[in-house]
Amino acid sequence: MKTITTKIILATCTVLCLAACNKETLNDRSVIDDGKQQIEPTQLDTWILENITKPYGIEVIYRWEKHAGASGTFIYPPKLENVRTVLEAVKELCIETYRLKEVGGKDFLLGRVPIKMYLYGGGNPDENGVERLYNPQLTAAEMCIYNVNDFNPGNADKVFVLMRSVYHQFAKRLMQLIPYDRDKFLAISGHRYTGSTELIAPPLSYARTGKEKFGLADYANKRGFYTMLSFLSAEDDFAEIISSTLTSTPKEVYDAGIMAKTPDTDIDPEVNARYAKEAEQAYKEFTEKQAFVDEYVQKSWHINLKQMQVTSVRRINYYVKQH
Repeated sequence: MKTITTKIILATCTVLCLAACNKETLNDRSVIDDGKQQIEPTQLDTWILENITKPYGIEVIYRWEKHAGASGTFIYPPKLENVRTVLEAVKELCIETYRLKEVGGKDFLLGRVPIKMYLYGGGNPDENGVERLYNPQLTAAEMCIYNVNDFNPGNADKVFVLMRSVYHQFAKRLMQLIPYDRDKFLAISGHRYTGSTELIAPPLSYARTGKEKFGLADYANKRGFYTMLSFLSAEDDFAEIISSTLTSTPKEVYDAGIMAKTPDTDIDPEVNARYAKEAEQAYKEFTEKQAFVDEYVQKSWHINLKQMQVTSVRRINYYVKQH
């Protein structure tokens, strides 16, 4: 008798619950979102969807609550009013440059871009105080854009830093999807890679502008590299050659090569002889890597890097002047 009564009570409760549900309108948004607050799409979200995500397959993540990869770095959220400005620059100066008929063609980047793009308000200094162009904890399928809050489209130095970062990270994604002979490239300057920013932190501590931090550097040139960040690894070296080429004039790259082969001087003849050998070796490595990258981009991407360089620099300069 007790069992029958219990079943009747359970059945009655079930009917009442179903009746209550029928009177309610179900929310069409999922409540399974790792406990995160649901956010209504804004005009900015719509612009990103129509101009970045749908055409190129890149998810843009700028809201702080989604920045899972942000722990342990000195970063903070971007100003909303700067997000679209930065993304417009990325689209116009990198994505659309690659898609030009005389460069890669309109379909070149399809399926070859980073699939996630994180935006941060501040910089990304590491434990040695060296700012990085990317987050080394992420894969090449994800990219980060820093210093969004300070970006000014009319400031050549700010635009330079942004494009150095974007071109570096796009290069790494393309290198991942269109492989190169890493062992052969590594053999050129493999003995010089540091794997850490500790050794490059002292000379970089004097840098104040973006150009001084991320541009072609005498110290690096004299050791067979384009930039200071090239010291970190073969992958960084390779990507830095591409990125710095696309943001520097042909004359600036030529002058970097001249710096590589110009020995330091000393009053001691023996020291001068050693300097001469060091300069000879630095220039050899500088030009070998330059030729290696040029050939890879030409044969594997079907892009003439030097022609793209001229196009890219002109577009960057025009963009700054227009703002």
